[in-house]
Amino acid sequence: MKSDWAALPPAMESAAVVLAASGGRWEVMGRRGRTLGQRWWAGGWESRVAEESGVACRVASHGGAGFAAAAGQGARAGRLAADIAMASLVSGPDPLPPGSRLGHAVCPPAPVPIQPTTLRAAAEAQLAALGRYREVEVLELRLSSSTAITQLVTTDGHPVEGHLGGTVLELLLAAAEGPARLIQVAARELGQIDVTTVAERAAERVALASRGGRAEHQLADVTVAPSVAAPLVLALADRLQRAHRDPHDRLRTVRVAPDWRLTDERAGPEGLLPQAFDGEGLPSRSHALLADGHLGDPLLSWAEAMASGGTAGGAVRPSFRQAPRGGPANLVVHPSRPLSARALLDRLETGFWLDLPAGGVRIDPAGERFALRAAAVAMVSGRPVASHPQIELRGTFRRLLAGLAGTGLDSQSFSLACAVTTPSLLFRRLEVVS
Repeated sequence: MKSDWAALPPAMESAAVVLAASGGRWEVMGRRGRTLGQRWWAGGWESRVAEESGVACRVASHGGAGFAAAAGQGARAGRLAADIAMASLVSGPDPLPPGSRLGHAVCPPAPVPIQPTTLRAAAEAQLAALGRYREVEVLELRLSSSTAITQLVTTDGHPVEGHLGGTVLELLLAAAEGPARLIQVAARELGQIDVTTVAERAAERVALASRGGRAEHQLADVTVAPSVAAPLVLALADRLQRAHRDPHDRLRTVRVAPDWRLTDERAGPEGLLPQAFDGEGLPSRSHALLADGHLGDPLLSWAEAMASGGTAGGAVRPSFRQAPRGGPANLVVHPSRPLSARALLDRLETGFWLDLPAGGVRIDPAGERFALRAAAVAMVSGRPVASHPQIELRGTFRRLLAGLAGTGLDSQSFSLACAVTTPSLLFRRLEVVS
């Protein structure tokens, strides 16, 4: 056993040694990540390299459970995390999955690290492509590429190791008139971002969103582009998690439109961020959150599943400093009877097409209603008749679940609180406020 530990980073090895002597059950998770960034703003370039590494320990002993984390890769960080985890034991059930459930998973190969010069060249190419559109000013360009490795060792052995990587491009653009707009493009690899296509579409969207007037307060059908759909989908997934925790939550009995096919595809290959295992080392599987007109199972950690009688395998760890909890990781909205962009707008008849969100989703204290600001175009019989630089889309999560009436073919991925991949979505009867 100790020979296996010696293959780990010193922080994980030292933590395992300390916890093995405690006589209880334990888990050590280590994460190392590196992000390269290029930023253009105020007429100049700025480069950065950010590295994060740390170790986290969970322990179950003498009827109690403890958790602690420490930054660093050295042996001292591991001993510190292990000692604090042992000292922080709180009476409660064992939260650790049994080793027999961890199993083994096929991990994709580690992503090839991007060199700083390569990232800079790509950022400069994107800036040059945008420079051809004189009607749009580039206020800021951010291009980042991240790689990370996560390892897990438990009382029963060393079952899992996974590699993640991705690239995110963010553009803050403004037309001659109107507010600045933030556009994000996310991809697994840098080469998947086509600078020419990104520049053309970004310039068109920002220019269109800079003109127009106010819209009347009304209930209307709306088609939301992927950029608006993504934060709504994430907010809906979080709301579904809340509903599953409360047996009296009214959302549990709502009608679900048959076009909804929302899945946490953490096993891949779909989506932006497939993973071989969840935040506790359980081999990944797909979790259907909405399908066939029904709510699916919640995303649960092992402890949550044992308390509720559900199925574990939905744990996430946003950072090494946080203990596992159930939550979405790699959301994908699968198109149901997908329509072309033209057909989706034709089905709109009278309503609005929304793109370029301005800020995040706001949710009322009761968790029933949401609001999101975005640019909009008024549509009649599939044709644009007016533009509105900013409207507010409002509604209830019940309406989001019941009102989906169509999906597009234009799926895009976004890096938000988790990965989200979605096409355009058509909803019936949401509130539009100028």
